[in-house]
Amino acid sequence: MTQPKASRVFQDARRRPDGSIDIDFYRADAIALRNRAIRDTFRLMALAKVRMPFKQWRMRLVLLASGR
Repeated sequence: MTQPKASRVFQDARRRPDGSIDIDFYRADAIALRNRAIRDTFRLMALAKVRMPFKQWRMRLVLLASGR
C-alpha cells in the first residue's frame, strides 16, 4: 500500500489565509473537549456521592422488611 503524499494528508485541515495550518483553532477545540470531559467526570463523581447514602438506606430498608 502506498503512503499518501504529505500535501494530501493535511488537505482537509483548517488553514489560515496565508496557507498555514490554524493551530489555534485546533488548540481551542482540544481545550473545550478536555474541559467537557473534566466537567462530565466531576458530575458523575458528584452524582455517585449523592446516590450512595440513598442506596445504603434502601438496602437497610430491604433488610428490615425481610426480618433480618
